[in-house]
Amino acid sequence: MSDRWRCFVAIPIGDQLRTNLVRTVEEWREDPALIGLRWSDPDAWHVTLAFLGWTDPSSAGSIVAGMRAVAADARPLTLRTGGLGAFPSPGRARVLWYGIADPESVLASLSGSLHHALGLDVPGTFRPHLTLARARREPVRLTDVIGELIAPAGTLAVEEVRLMRSHLGGGPARYETLESVRIATSVHV
Repeated sequence: MSDRWRCFVAIPIGDQLRTNLVRTVEEWREDPALIGLRWSDPDAWHVTLAFLGWTDPSSAGSIVAGMRAVAADARPLTLRTGGLGAFPSPGRARVLWYGIADPESVLASLSGSLHHALGLDVPGTFRPHLTLARARREPVRLTDVIGELIAPAGTLAVEEVRLMRSHLGGGPARYETLESVRIATSVHV
């Protein structure tokens, strides 16, 4: 598999949101109820729009072309952030996430458009989030804890999409930006 890249398309988060979340997560790391979690590297926080999986590097150009086409028909926006959740459920959490409000389903639509443009199956439900932590081994019970933790409110500026590559092995995944595509400043008619 060394000749293929593990890729995804994502939205970066801003420095202010990252800073606020880092302060909060540092406090949570000391909570005994969260001991079963492995915390994500704050520098790696992002909102995934489309997971591509193992990808031939020669297809990067066509992926970026698809991203550009979708970005040309999108508009920049700012969304509210806050709240916590867990996948698959708080009672058997494998992932603790921080939420992105998408009341008009703009991110869901952007994700769907990317999936179509890149020839991917559109997932059934799109829940915009960033992953804060993953269960170390077994699922973790977070039902009571999630209601007690207070996640900082913030905003996410949706101004660009990035083609990202995951580097796995030897510790936590590291992410490399392969290409960044700005979202159009005006919608084409």
